[in-house]
Amino acid sequence: MNFLRRFPSWLRFLFYVTAINFAVFVVFRIVFFLVFSDAAANVEISAILQALYTGFKFDLRLALLIGLPLLLLGAIPFFNPARFVFVRRVWLTYFVVLELAVVLTYFVDFGHYEYLNLRLNAGMVDHLFPISVSMQMVWETYPVIWGLLGLAFIGACYTWILHRTAVKELAIVGKPLPALYKTVGVSIFVVFYLFGMYGKLSWYPLRWSDAYSSTNEYVASLALNPVLHVFETYKNRSDKIDMDIVRSAYRAVARDLGVRNVDKNKLAYRRFITAGNGVEKPYNLVVIHLESYAAFKVGIFGNQLKATPEFDAIANRSLFFTNFFVPVHPTARSVYTMMTGIPDLNPRRSASRNPLIVNQHTYINALKGYDKFYFLGGSATWGNIRALLAHNIPGLKIYEEGSYDAPRTDTWGVSDLDMFEQANQVFRKQRKPFFAFIQTSGNHKPFNLPENLRSFKRVTLDKKTLYQNSFESLNAYNGLRFFDYSLGRFFKLAAKEKYYNNTVFVMYGDHGSHAPPFNPWERLLLTKHHVPFVIYAPGLIKKPRRIDTIASLVDVLPTTFGLMKVSYLNKTLGRDLFTLKNKERRFALHHYGILDDEFYLFLDRLRKPHLYRYRSKTPTKDLSGKYPEITAKMERRFHSIYQTAKYMMSHNSPEPHQAVKGKK
Repeated sequence: MNFLRRFPSWLRFLFYVTAINFAVFVVFRIVFFLVFSDAAANVEISAILQALYTGFKFDLRLALLIGLPLLLLGAIPFFNPARFVFVRRVWLTYFVVLELAVVLTYFVDFGHYEYLNLRLNAGMVDHLFPISVSMQMVWETYPVIWGLLGLAFIGACYTWILHRTAVKELAIVGKPLPALYKTVGVSIFVVFYLFGMYGKLSWYPLRWSDAYSSTNEYVASLALNPVLHVFETYKNRSDKIDMDIVRSAYRAVARDLGVRNVDKNKLAYRRFITAGNGVEKPYNLVVIHLESYAAFKVGIFGNQLKATPEFDAIANRSLFFTNFFVPVHPTARSVYTMMTGIPDLNPRRSASRNPLIVNQHTYINALKGYDKFYFLGGSATWGNIRALLAHNIPGLKIYEEGSYDAPRTDTWGVSDLDMFEQANQVFRKQRKPFFAFIQTSGNHKPFNLPENLRSFKRVTLDKKTLYQNSFESLNAYNGLRFFDYSLGRFFKLAAKEKYYNNTVFVMYGDHGSHAPPFNPWERLLLTKHHVPFVIYAPGLIKKPRRIDTIASLVDVLPTTFGLMKVSYLNKTLGRDLFTLKNKERRFALHHYGILDDEFYLFLDRLRKPHLYRYRSKTPTKDLSGKYPEITAKMERRFHSIYQTAKYMMSHNSPEPHQAVKGKK
C-alpha cells in the first residue's frame, strides 16, 4: 500500500473510482440474476457461469469507460483533481451525474425486461411516444416513487463514498517514485486499463455477440450490459420500413414466393415445404463460402489466365448456375443472407452486427439429427458472426483461431489449406449426418500465403497480362491460384473418405469485386454481385449441367434442400429454383436494382430508373425510354421486394421446422 501511495494521486483516485463503479455494476448483475432466476430453471449451470463471466467483463468495460476521461486528462496539471479544489469538484460532479444516469438506466432496464423479456435497447425510443401515454403506463405499472427514492439513496451513498475516497487519495502525497519507476508503473497501469476495455485475449475484442454463445435468450440477457447494449443498438438503428408498400405488394410478393395460406392482415409469408418421400440415408451438407469470388476472374466463365482449374473441374461435374447474383456486399452480409434467406439490408453495418435482429429463423435447423459445424480461419467474433450462428443453431461446434494445429498466416487467421485439412479430419470421424459451413478468407487482401505451400508453386506474370485478365496484382492472381489449390486438395482428400459419396457440396461466391472499365458489367455495377454457384454431389447428381436462369443467394439452401429431400419451414425470400416453373417469378435483388432472365432495372443515386438487357451484345444501352411499361413494372417490383425484405429482417423469429403433410 505504501508503494501504491507513491503513484500519482489522481491515478490512485481513478483506480478506486473504477473499482467502486465495477462493484456497483456487479451487484446489479447479481440482482438481475436473482430477480429473474425463474428463467434459468432449465439452463445448465455452465451456461449461467459463462454468461456471468462475460457479463462481468462488460461491467468492467463500462467502469473503465466512465473513468477514461480522467485517464486521458489527469496528468495535465489544469485537469488534475489533486491540484485544484475546483477541478476536484468538477470531477466529482462528473462521476456522480454519470453514475446516477447509469443507475437510472439499470432501473429502466429492469422494468423493460420484466415487461418484454428483453434487455433495454435503442428501440425503447419507439415506445416513448406519445409521451403522455407512456408516462401514464409507467406510473400505473411500476413503483415510480420508490424507484426515485432508491435512486436518491444510491446517489447519496455513492456521493459520500466518492467524496471520502477523494479526500483520502487526493490529499495524501507520499514520496514520489523515481522517474523511471513512475514511467514504468504508469505504463503498466495504462496497459492493463486498456486491456480491460479490450476484454479478451484474442485477435478481436470483447463484443456484444460474445453474450450470444448460447441459443437461450435468458443466458444472452444475463451476459449483456444494458448501458453498453443501448449504445450498440443505437449504432444499428434501422431505416424506416415503408409499410404502405409492404401491405400493397403483399399479394404479389406472396404469389412469387409460393405462399398458399395468404393472409394480408398478418402479412404471412410462412410456408411448409415438404420433401415427399425422403432418402434412405440422409445426405451430409457442406457449404463452402468462397471469399471474393468474382465470376469474371474464374476460368469456367472465360478468364484466359485459368487461375481456377480445380474449381472449374468440379463445376463441370455439378449443377452450375451461371447467372447467380448476391444481393449485397461484403462478406458478413452474404453469410446472413445465405443463412436466413433475407437480403441483408441493414443500414450502415451488416445485420450480424445488429443486436436488435440477432434472433433469426434459419433453414439449417431443419436438418434434424445432424451434427453442425462452422469453420473459420480467424475469430468468429469477426463481424459479430458468432451471435448469428451460435445463438440460432443449437449445438453448433465452432472451429476458429485456437482450434487449429497450424500457424496464423495473417489477419484472417490460419490458411484456407490448413482449415480444409482440419475440416476433412473432422468429417472423416463423423458417424452421424452432418452440416458444415466452411468460410474461406485467403482470396482477400493482403493475399498472404502460408510458409508451407505443399506442392503449390507461385508464377510470375507481367502487369499488362494481369490487367487484361482483370487481376489487380500478381499477389491477387497467386492468391486465387493458391485458394484453388487448397480447394482441390480438400476434394482430393475427401474423395478418399467414406462420407464423400454421401455428401452434397455447395459452393458460392460471397461477393465479387470491381473489374477494369473494359468490362461492361462493371459500368452496370454487376461485377460485385455476379459470382458462381455450384451444387456438387457425386452420389446424388448423375447428370451435370449448366443452368443459365437467374438465381440469387437467398435461394441456395431451399434449392439444395429440394435436392436432398429435406422438409423445412420457409418464411423468407428463398425459393427452390427447380420448382419455379413460371419464369416471371424469378428474380435477383440487390441494393439498387433487380434482375430477371432478360432485364436489369437499375436505380441511380438520384433514384432514377434505367433498364438494360444485361445479357445482350449491348448490355449498357439504356432501354428505359423504349420500354417504359417494363421499366415501371420492374421498378414497382424492386420497391415491393426491397421493402418486404426489410420487413422480414425484424419478423423472422425462430420457429421449429415442422413440415405439415401435403402443404407447401
